[in-house]
Amino acid sequence: MVCISLSARMNKFLHYSQIFEANICENRPPILQNNEPRLYFRCQTASEKDNDDYMGGTIHMEKKLLYLKVKEEIERIIKAGELQPGERLPSEPELAKQFNVSRPTLREALKMLQREKVLISKNGVGTYVNSRPDFIMNPLSRLQSLGQMIKNEGYVESESNVKIYTREPEEAWKQQLLTDEPVVILERSRTADGNKVAFYYNIFPQSLAANHFEQGFSGAIFDFLKNKMGIGIAYAVTEICVLNSSNEMDRKAVEMLGDDIILLKQLHFDEADRPVFYSMDYLKNSVFKLFIKRE
Repeated sequence: MVCISLSARMNKFLHYSQIFEANICENRPPILQNNEPRLYFRCQTASEKDNDDYMGGTIHMEKKLLYLKVKEEIERIIKAGELQPGERLPSEPELAKQFNVSRPTLREALKMLQREKVLISKNGVGTYVNSRPDFIMNPLSRLQSLGQMIKNEGYVESESNVKIYTREPEEAWKQQLLTDEPVVILERSRTADGNKVAFYYNIFPQSLAANHFEQGFSGAIFDFLKNKMGIGIAYAVTEICVLNSSNEMDRKAVEMLGDDIILLKQLHFDEADRPVFYSMDYLKNSVFKLFIKRE
């Protein structure tokens, strides 16, 4: 079997920058339990500690990541409202001087933003901030809650159909969570401007969930884990899957969202590399655009 592992690291001298590493591997990762080749990747939160020796040292990384730093700074400026939808960006020489980078470095950052539809280029006129897109974009290497992804694009997010219940685990869940005890499942839908765009199951070992969900749940699962349970999620290993029409949970997702769905099965780990919870995230393919830069 051949699979592609994608990882991200943050450099402490470039807070906003990320770099992606593609590795060809021959061993099946823990999240894969059948004989079918799958694409999986490792998502990290920004809180994970840096590795100065990664990719041969800080100087090499700084040179490689500079255009990503510029890209994320432009995104910050747009989100802060300093550049409005439809507004023209300053010229390339002005921007290069502002960010203290070369024009080729600046162009690479602008090209990435254009591919992500954040910016649009008008030949002979200039580069403009695009209006709010009709879809929600997120790099696969960036681990964040669905609610945050929705907010990032300027939509009003909310949740509905929240259910919390206990049941016996499926065999695959036992293997992922390294336990055969009952599980507590948090089931809910996410909306963007009132439209259902996602449906998912968060699956916890009963001993870990304990009585933390007895008062119900609302908000972001990562915040809940950190604030209520003292658990920080460091990264997740994610499998991109097709739906199985014979699976009851998949069928329920189709009832909620329709059959135009991306399924992400994710195993979330804490900073000690211990599995915390397993999730099945169903996203409307017409709404979410997931991407990653590969080199």
